[in-house]
Amino acid sequence: MHCDVTCPTCFETFSVPGPAENEVPTQWDYDCEICCRPMVIYFYLDGEEVYAEAAADQ
Repeated sequence: MHCDVTCPTCFETFSVPGPAENEVPTQWDYDCEICCRPMVIYFYLDGEEVYAEAAADQ
Protein backbone atom coordinates (compact mmCIF):
# COMPACT_ATOMS: atom_id res chain seq x y z
CA MET A 1 0.00 0.00 0.00
CA HIS A 2 1.30 3.45 -0.89
CA CYS A 3 0.27 6.85 0.44
CA ASP A 4 0.59 10.19 -1.32
CA VAL A 5 2.44 12.84 0.66
CA THR A 6 2.89 16.55 -0.10
CA CYS A 7 6.17 18.03 1.07
CA PRO A 8 5.62 20.97 3.44
CA THR A 9 8.73 22.71 2.05
CA CYS A 10 8.62 22.36 -1.75
CA PHE A 11 4.92 21.37 -2.01
CA GLU A 12 5.67 18.52 -4.43
CA THR A 13 3.62 15.33 -4.04
CA PHE A 14 5.18 11.87 -4.07
CA SER A 15 4.23 8.38 -2.96
CA VAL A 16 5.65 6.50 0.03
CA PRO A 17 5.06 2.92 1.12
CA GLY A 18 2.67 3.04 4.05
CA PRO A 19 2.70 0.99 7.24
CA ALA A 20 0.37 -1.96 7.82
CA GLU A 21 -3.06 -1.11 9.25
CA ASN A 22 -2.15 -2.71 12.59
CA GLU A 23 0.82 -0.28 12.94
CA VAL A 24 -1.31 2.87 12.57
CA PRO A 25 -1.31 5.51 14.02
CA THR A 26 2.40 6.13 13.70
CA GLN A 27 4.86 8.74 12.50
CA TRP A 28 8.06 8.48 10.49
CA ASP A 29 11.00 10.83 10.08
CA TYR A 30 11.46 11.10 6.32
CA ASP A 31 13.41 13.18 3.80
CA CYS A 32 11.50 14.62 0.86
CA GLU A 33 12.20 12.63 -2.30
CA ILE A 34 12.24 15.87 -4.33
CA CYS A 35 14.05 18.53 -2.26
CA CYS A 36 15.61 16.25 0.42
CA ARG A 37 14.36 18.43 3.31
CA PRO A 38 13.45 16.59 6.52
CA MET A 39 9.81 16.11 7.45
CA VAL A 40 7.64 14.00 9.70
CA ILE A 41 4.95 11.88 8.09
CA TYR A 42 1.94 11.11 10.26
CA PHE A 43 -0.03 8.02 9.26
CA TYR A 44 -3.60 7.54 10.42
CA LEU A 45 -6.49 5.20 9.68
CA ASP A 46 -9.79 6.40 8.24
CA GLY A 47 -12.10 3.41 8.07
CA GLU A 48 -9.91 0.78 6.41
CA GLU A 49 -7.71 3.23 4.50
CA VAL A 50 -4.28 4.41 5.68
CA TYR A 51 -3.69 8.12 5.03
CA ALA A 52 -0.61 10.28 5.48
CA GLU A 53 0.07 13.94 6.24
CA ALA A 54 3.48 15.57 6.35
CA ALA A 55 4.78 18.37 8.54
CA ALA A 56 8.14 20.14 8.50
CA ASP A 57 10.68 18.64 10.87
CA GLN A 58 11.74 21.44 13.17
